[in-house]
Amino acid sequence: MIELFIEEDQYRRIVLKKNSILSECYFEDTDQEVRSGDIFLGIIKKKVKSLNSVFIDIGLKKNAFLFVTDRNKFQDYKEGQSILVEVIKEEEGSKGTKVTEKISVGGRYVVLFEGKGFNYSKKISKDDFLEKHGSQTPREGVRILFREASFDAAKEEIEKEIDELYAEFKDILKKSDTGIGPKKLYGESSILDRILRDRFNEINMIYSDSKETAARLKAEYSLPSLVHGNGRSLFDFYGIEQDLLKLRHRKVHLKEGGNLIIDVTDAMVVIDINSAKFTEKMNKEDMAVSMNLSAVNEIARQIRLRNLSGIIIIDFIDMASEENRKKLQNAMDKELHDDPLFSRTYPLTELNLMQLTRKKKGHPIHHYIEEPCDSCDDKGKRLNYQYLKKLIKNELMKKVDNIEIRDYLIVVGKPYESRIREELELFLSDIGAEGKRIYLEFSGIHDDFSIEPLVFKNQIQEKEKFLVTI
Repeated sequence: MIELFIEEDQYRRIVLKKNSILSECYFEDTDQEVRSGDIFLGIIKKKVKSLNSVFIDIGLKKNAFLFVTDRNKFQDYKEGQSILVEVIKEEEGSKGTKVTEKISVGGRYVVLFEGKGFNYSKKISKDDFLEKHGSQTPREGVRILFREASFDAAKEEIEKEIDELYAEFKDILKKSDTGIGPKKLYGESSILDRILRDRFNEINMIYSDSKETAARLKAEYSLPSLVHGNGRSLFDFYGIEQDLLKLRHRKVHLKEGGNLIIDVTDAMVVIDINSAKFTEKMNKEDMAVSMNLSAVNEIARQIRLRNLSGIIIIDFIDMASEENRKKLQNAMDKELHDDPLFSRTYPLTELNLMQLTRKKKGHPIHHYIEEPCDSCDDKGKRLNYQYLKKLIKNELMKKVDNIEIRDYLIVVGKPYESRIREELELFLSDIGAEGKRIYLEFSGIHDDFSIEPLVFKNQIQEKEKFLVTI
């Protein structure tokens, strides 16, 4: 059973639960200027041969860059020339948007590229597909890739989508020939739309905190949603918020008694498996195999949830058998098979290290819920201030739900003190403090908080000095 949860806030937050376990998590900036998959007619502004890069104005503050793999083709690019490109990586830090000349448009069943002929997802058999659907009609000037979802679709549905995408594709090419850049010619669908497109037949229930979002899903996809109306946020009410907070932790406990230690550096991600209190009694090799295989599912889950990318090194417990090492690699390949960003795994080294690579798309989870901590020379991280206020509001709502009390003591870490005092009125409004007497105490360097109802007169008198007034 797959459940979809959609919460509209500073970001649109989207979570998928499979059999009540958090399986996928996405944050989406609905006001974002550019997304991976957008197609632009740009203008070449600069060429840097030493970097094999062409810098292109696509209408953003910072020029996009195109990496030219064929050095012989580099001289063909001229400054001031129009060029049709597709975004493959969004702007991050000092790096501009990365683009490619290999444009594509995709739907639920197929993806169209410039070229000719047909290709098939590695997740479906070409022979089985042709046996079920028969031969397909080619379209001039495009190569058609059949996605995994096409296998179970009706041939008429596939042909209809191909016709629609082909019309869009030709329209893009026509606009690029007659238009003047920089100009956006095609906008990739939002993360939510892509999930609904790709997982349409799998989703059993949808929960949303927005009547507008629910109405759109009904109108565009004929999908009903349960609209959340409780004062607490949707994610807090269904226990998702606590699951997201756990993704900040380095240590992840495994059901069998061991644990994972996850360290993210600028160069790579390192995941270490520890047997710790692993409970099964067996010889050393069998214990290592059982522990490693039991960790594979959670490793794949954590990689997806945290949106880890680049080079990922996994330090497994030592195994002597080459057969067991190959078995472990196959297990990891199987767990990540359905992850569209997964590239490949490499055989275990002599030190039982597994290397795998995963494409970067969007930001890791900590980008949205953490911020640099100025109390530790910006070397550490703390909860994002806006996110902290959201958590405090949820906790305060839970207290109010249970008892009719007017006075509440909120203890927050000192790193947030100056920010809160500077905008005290806004802080109180954002945490839903209207009609309540709030006592604010700042203590410690942590980024946690606590809320205590002040029930008795002596409690109120003791904390009177912390009462805030505007």
